[in-house]
Amino acid sequence: MRILGARVIDPTQGLDQPADLWIQGGRIAALAPVGRLPPALPEESVIRAKGLWLVPGFVDLHTHLRDPGQTEAEDLESGSRAAAAGGFTTVVCMPNTRPPLDRARRVRDLVLRAERLAGVRVIVAAALSLDLAGERPGDFDALIRAGAGALCDDGVGTAREAVLAAALWASLRHGIPVMVHCEDRTLSAGGVARQGPTARRWKLPEWPAEAEWRSIERHLATLRRAPGHLHLQHLSCARSLELLRAGRAQGLHLTAEVTPHHLALTDRDLSRAEGMADPDPRFKMNPPLPTPRDRAALLQALRDGTIDAVATDHAPHTAEKKALPFASAPFGVVGLETAAAILFERVRDGTISRARWVELLAAGPARVLGLDRGHLRLGGAADVCLFDPAACWTVRKCDLRGKSANSPFLGRRVRGRVVATWVAGRCLFWRRKHRG
Repeated sequence: MRILGARVIDPTQGLDQPADLWIQGGRIAALAPVGRLPPALPEESVIRAKGLWLVPGFVDLHTHLRDPGQTEAEDLESGSRAAAAGGFTTVVCMPNTRPPLDRARRVRDLVLRAERLAGVRVIVAAALSLDLAGERPGDFDALIRAGAGALCDDGVGTAREAVLAAALWASLRHGIPVMVHCEDRTLSAGGVARQGPTARRWKLPEWPAEAEWRSIERHLATLRRAPGHLHLQHLSCARSLELLRAGRAQGLHLTAEVTPHHLALTDRDLSRAEGMADPDPRFKMNPPLPTPRDRAALLQALRDGTIDAVATDHAPHTAEKKALPFASAPFGVVGLETAAAILFERVRDGTISRARWVELLAAGPARVLGLDRGHLRLGGAADVCLFDPAACWTVRKCDLRGKSANSPFLGRRVRGRVVATWVAGRCLFWRRKHRG
């Protein structure tokens, strides 16, 4: 297959220019200036892509596939469809399923089912503790032998630092990250909105930013004793970023992600749901939407390289559950299909460059996982996507390919859209009408 004339952007090679790409046998066979590839064979597909961007397939560090146990909201197949439509060729699925992915047999079953599906690549993050209760460590060596590519406590956090220490030692042995949900539940204490005037105006239980950064303080103390790879999930406040920078300055192996919704929205965006007296539950996520000051700090961290990756925290819920009052509705929003466009807003307003956009969605998260992906180097897997930077579109429920549509961006007019996605040279998604 040939993809001709697209702007090729690959920050790992310093590329940002029109070029032609040749894919053969599921791998990148050649990348050449426009018009310099050898003639195509009669049986080869040729895609003329002038005006589009050709970039490495995106890697999402934070996807809830809800499989097993909550497949009414999402499953492997629907999640793979949504990921491909958003340009993602690799996703890391979170372990807070029902039952949780805390046993080797459960991890192995999911790995094998994902392989049989032959959709996007799925990396299983195994539970950091038994039953995700935060009290007892799992059999990390067995979980990793079963195919786990990360250890994680997302959605619940870890109550005992000794459990985190055991996971970090396993991380050091096996070279995989330990991904942590940073929340001190004694401080968040049932809160549902960021502490401040907006929560008080709506009379909502408050979730202080301290619940996040106090947890990080404890985890960094543990990391100094057990020097594995600690990855901080969905950071949302300025103090957390200060701790991240300080930890790195001390030589700790620390990486971190932010989400598109924490970059694009603040607690002031909470608005009344139709027919309800309180805010729209589509804007309820954990951690809650930041204050404007904290959002500004997140954008600065995006700009200066403090943040390694933008991760979706794609968290599907059924319409029935998200229709509950704000305080009772579950945390979480979907994001696989909107992440590229929402982050592209930061390119358009000059916060980041095109290359940094690709770095945050592809090369950066691949490095966090230690994967040889997120690039367009010769011989690499042909995990690629085409992106139209000029496409303007409105986020609509009917256009989302996952099972759930609990997006805070429904009705938002955005620019930039994924046109096509290939995994190992196989086309998993093709948008026939991508402009407008």
